Amino acid sequence: MRKLLLILGMVLVLTGCGSQETLETIADEAIQAVSAQPKQIHVELPEEAALPAMESDSGVLYMCRDYDVSIQTMDGGDLQRTVRAVSGYEIDELTLMQTIEDGCTRSEFVWTASGEAGEQVCRAAVLDDGSYHYVLTATIDAEEALQYQEIWNGMFESFYVS
Repeated sequence: MRKLLLILGMVLVLTGCGSQETLETIADEAIQAVSAQPKQIHVELPEEAALPAMESDSGVLYMCRDYDVSIQTMDGGDLQRTVRAVSGYEIDELTLMQTIEDGCTRSEFVWTASGEAGEQVCRAAVLDDGSYHYVLTATIDAEEALQYQEIWNGMFESFYVS
């Protein structure tokens, strides 16, 4: 009886020791994820912003008479990171207005900042197509903000990607 219990105990212990077959595939070429190409940004800028003041790989800065406008293309996926990079604020510190149009999520927000010349009012719109964030930002001295409100509204309403 002892032998039978001993054999039965060994069988139970060894049944959990089975191995599973592991397969690994090897290719001659590295498999790279296909990345989407950035879309074309369209925006109607005021006449005074006809020539860019500064260009880089990720965007363009236009210096107008009393305000600055920048257009950027940033990596998508993390709206929190984009909002922080643009404004310096976290999303929960701002009020974001979000809509969906033409397959893109549009997020708009405003904030104030203190600069060398005093307080500034800033406005931004972020279009998210799932791969990239397309950002339009405008900055003006707080005293001048009401004077350019209609111009900014037209500029931000014309902002889209295709």
